[in-house]
Amino acid sequence: MFKRLWRKYIRLLFVGGVAAALLGGGSAYADDKDDLRALKEQLEQQKKQIEDLQNKLGTIAQPATKTTTEGAAAGNADLPPLDKATVESIVGDYLKKKDDEKKAQETEAKKKLEEEGFKVGSDLKLNTFWNPLNGPTFATANKDFVAHIGVRFQMDSVWWNQNANTKATTQVGDLQDGVFFRRIRPSFDGQAWEVLEWNCELALEQITNDVINLDQFYAGLMNLPLNSMIWVGHVKTVQGLEGDTTGSSKAMTFLERSMYTDAFYENFSTGVLWRTNQFNQRATFAAEWYRQDNDEAGLNQFNNGADFSDGSYGYTGRLTVLPIWDNNGRCFLHLGASYTWRNSERPFGVQPSPPGAAQGGVNPPRLVDFRARPQLRDAVGDYGGTSGNNASPVNLSGDSIRIVNTGALAANSNQVIGTELFYVRGPFSVMAEYAFAAANNAHVVTSVPGASQITATRLLRPLPNGTSLGTPWFDGGYIQVGYFLTGENRTYDRRLGTVGGTYITSPYTPFWLTRTGEGGTSWGRGAWELAARYNYLDLNHGDIAGGKSNAVELGVNWFLNTNFKFQFMYLWQDRYQLAPGQVPGNIDGFAVRTQFFF
Repeated sequence: MFKRLWRKYIRLLFVGGVAAALLGGGSAYADDKDDLRALKEQLEQQKKQIEDLQNKLGTIAQPATKTTTEGAAAGNADLPPLDKATVESIVGDYLKKKDDEKKAQETEAKKKLEEEGFKVGSDLKLNTFWNPLNGPTFATANKDFVAHIGVRFQMDSVWWNQNANTKATTQVGDLQDGVFFRRIRPSFDGQAWEVLEWNCELALEQITNDVINLDQFYAGLMNLPLNSMIWVGHVKTVQGLEGDTTGSSKAMTFLERSMYTDAFYENFSTGVLWRTNQFNQRATFAAEWYRQDNDEAGLNQFNNGADFSDGSYGYTGRLTVLPIWDNNGRCFLHLGASYTWRNSERPFGVQPSPPGAAQGGVNPPRLVDFRARPQLRDAVGDYGGTSGNNASPVNLSGDSIRIVNTGALAANSNQVIGTELFYVRGPFSVMAEYAFAAANNAHVVTSVPGASQITATRLLRPLPNGTSLGTPWFDGGYIQVGYFLTGENRTYDRRLGTVGGTYITSPYTPFWLTRTGEGGTSWGRGAWELAARYNYLDLNHGDIAGGKSNAVELGVNWFLNTNFKFQFMYLWQDRYQLAPGQVPGNIDGFAVRTQFFF
């Protein structure tokens, strides 16, 4: 390499000498022999210098490569030898210069991208990676296309000790020990073009009339003006705060949502939902217009996105605020409220009287029924038979009868007012909700022609069919506390104003149990939470005797990692102040849930 550089230097030196001579002599050179002779002598002298330098080339370890104009002009100056350190310094300076130029170009390109923005969809190559919170995820380099394929299941094992007084004559068998899959939910969700988002989640454990039920199943637009979004499809009705209300059932402290939500709220609905968040995601507002395909009257609970009742519309609004948000969400306070007005449902499958008359009108009447199950389940889907209109008896192995129930109330509409509080301070959390529900201008129902399966209004004293009950109000709620022994904290979704979809981000130390190379044992503890909840529901008002219920739940939640957890829960629940013929009593239950998702 050095020889090549040396030859290049010699050539430059030779050419430089000739050029200097020509420029110095001008056009008179051709006519001046003395000048020609002088030039020849100069060339001979330079030739000798070159030969001397070539001889020196063999005596130095690394030949000099000085080719500056200064060196060419000097001609006879000895070139100093270049040692290894000098060469490395020159090369290092050169590489640093190139690296600085590259960084400058990248900085300029980044600045230009920030000013102009990248073109959405310009890079459609999908990268596949494992997201610890969601599992297999597909995303483009600019994250303008992101998709996730997942599945989750919850397998429940339950054991019961039931007071005989709680066994009504209409009850389908005793509450039974058993095991079943409470939820099996494959899903596909994602975002595209920075404006489209979707979530398609099936409820495979629920099949009604041979139709698979749905969890959330919607598509929508995001990043709209006012930081808003619109979803269209089968969505969680925007009422409440628990994991199985506005949030995901993956993020539940106990196995079931509180009985007041079972009585008053519609878990799912099919319609149009608009949401916005403001003040740096410190406040959200949501409004929804929907059909009641999962109503609380017990008249249509197919939960499959289908509803053919006459004008069974619902309207719900929800407001949340975050007055406290500190330490990246390890400390926060959520306050919320919701209001719902709904058309009451007409009994599904009931023909008007006389037969053949047009549907709609005042026959059959619109009905609402506030009722709640025990805080643990021992029945799932329509196991053992098809439920038909969902009100006739089914061959369930366990008990699907509600523990408290107003019976049907004839009312054209009903309304619900809900309140929410959620406070987290590190590993400690408090959550509480309370709600009030009313049947507007209600009347007694003793029977519905063509619908013998409809439960009559439960009353303290006999009243004729159609007797006015005014606008009865009912109420209920819960308060719960939780504490992570291992220090983790619950999460929160500021964009939606709901609990975080994974409950915690991840355990500080995931669980493992393996043998070490030395023959010992290595283990990780996972995350451990202790929790307790008190529930209350009052379905009595005036002559209406739907009953009251209290429930105490104690739980231990063990998160082996973000995706896998066990829940252990004890329940004590009673019912009292019932209608004549209904007897008070209590139940005890213990359950273990195995949950996995990705």
